[in-house]
Amino acid sequence: MRVAWRGKAVEMTEWVARAERPAMVDGRAWMALVLALSLAWASVGCSSADAVKAATEVHTYLPVVSGLAQDALAIAAGLDPSNAALIGQVSSKVQGDLTELENLSGAYISNPTGNGWTQLLAVVDQMVNDADNGLLSALAIKDPTSRAEAKVALSALDAAIHVLDGYLATARTPAQVQASAAARTVKVSAVTGIWNEADRERVEAALGKKFDVMVEAASEAGY
Repeated sequence: MRVAWRGKAVEMTEWVARAERPAMVDGRAWMALVLALSLAWASVGCSSADAVKAATEVHTYLPVVSGLAQDALAIAAGLDPSNAALIGQVSSKVQGDLTELENLSGAYISNPTGNGWTQLLAVVDQMVNDADNGLLSALAIKDPTSRAEAKVALSALDAAIHVLDGYLATARTPAQVQASAAARTVKVSAVTGIWNEADRERVEAALGKKFDVMVEAASEAGY
């Protein structure tokens, strides 16, 4: 790691060698301080890089989510008006959020800021809530054929939105994880049990982790 030393860029080891030890700090305390500073600087850089990577993955995956939202609308067109309205409402909310998310993720990738990251997290949290509640509402449809079709459509969409959430989870701070979990209106286990095998496989493929492991970790984090 290179740092500034009297106007010049030098390696961290050289900076430590040149730096003047404060008279009131012994050698062990001084080295502990240097180590703490080194780790802090490294974590800041890693956190920023992780956030940009996560935002890039979200941005890249948006067309998949958009396509599933459109598929849900197409399925809704074949249902009776009352059942179609439910799917249409969920899809419309998601498509509106997708437009905002596309703009926010693109802006964050180009210019990472704390406020931009906070906005990105908030939109995805809202999308997850909308999709989770929409999927649970589909189970209340009385007609079995319509219920099955709505479940398939909204389950696939819900799983894809959780993929977006999974990308961002890799870069959330512990405090952000806690706040996000508190903002969720549906526990993750309540919806993942509804997803079919194809939905689970899609999530595994996108996030590169075993489905059961991810669900367990999310539940332990309060989701």
